[in-house]
Amino acid sequence: METEKIETENIETEKTEIEKIEIQKIETEKIEMQNRARQNENKRKIIFDCDNTMGIPGCDMDDGLCLLYLLGREDIELLAVSASFGNNRTKVVYENTRTMLRERNREDIPLWLGGLKPEDWDSESSRNLVKLARAYPHEIDLIVTGSLTNIAGAFVLDPEFFSLIKGMYFMGGITAPLIFEKKEMKELNFSVDYKASTLVLQNGENLHIITGNACLAVMTSYSDFKERLENSSIGQYILKKESDWFAYNDREYGIKGFYNWDMTTVLYYFYPELFFRKKKKILITEENLKTGFLEENLKTGFLEEYLEIGYPEENLKAGYPEEKVLGRELYFGEIKEKEEVKRKMLEAFA
Repeated sequence: METEKIETENIETEKTEIEKIEIQKIETEKIEMQNRARQNENKRKIIFDCDNTMGIPGCDMDDGLCLLYLLGREDIELLAVSASFGNNRTKVVYENTRTMLRERNREDIPLWLGGLKPEDWDSESSRNLVKLARAYPHEIDLIVTGSLTNIAGAFVLDPEFFSLIKGMYFMGGITAPLIFEKKEMKELNFSVDYKASTLVLQNGENLHIITGNACLAVMTSYSDFKERLENSSIGQYILKKESDWFAYNDREYGIKGFYNWDMTTVLYYFYPELFFRKKKKILITEENLKTGFLEENLKTGFLEEYLEIGYPEENLKAGYPEEKVLGRELYFGEIKEKEEVKRKMLEAFA
């Protein structure tokens, strides 16, 4: 009987010790979570909406470079990645991005499936954009490098959405044709769902745009790109995925390198001092955005004069606010420090 009593006491002692360890573990995890929350309070909150096709033959690589860059920055909180269409179908973009997040051990980052076609407003991305905007009012910056369908969808679902977002940064639009040695490159991001682009550009707040024309200030050659990347693990990861992209640019357009369209937008966001920031009034019409064209309003005077430049008469008769007739004020980034921007592009993954 005495032996049984001792064994019972030992078991109870072991249980108590295990309970103490479990309680201590819970307290430690709680403290770590609180510390992470405090650290994230001062970090910029970003949602990245993109058409990432990095590694898919015949598709652009720049969205993927942006994603890798954002994953590597410890001074931001990347709240989510949202898949859109443009470079490829939304589901292809989604699966490709999911693979990249898994390969980089970053499956902790939420990934959302966006609209599958133009005017597909009610998607997982649009709904979650609204939820996070409500959860973090005036704290979130959107970086958008694909179609604007998901962003317009969030506005359709919640007309207060734009007033809750801190700022929006877009790669898209042209101010003149993009003519290269072999053929013209058509604008994609704003034109692929021009009705979504019209909704966003007419109603959004604090909008920043890097156009295709602005990106032409810096071109990266394959030799520069390879030299910078081949000595780092992430660089080798990129080179393995994009061995054909430079050849594709030369073959299709006669470009002896590549223009890092989307990364230019990301660098504008993080290093605005390297860019000129110009405020321009743009005539936002569906007709213009069918080709991604951003027409600056250089005309002043009475509203009737806008009939002379082709502004739809029915819009004037509908009594649209003067701001929409005369143009929206948007911020445009243009590269000021070309060599520094190029250096940051090359060193981002070295």
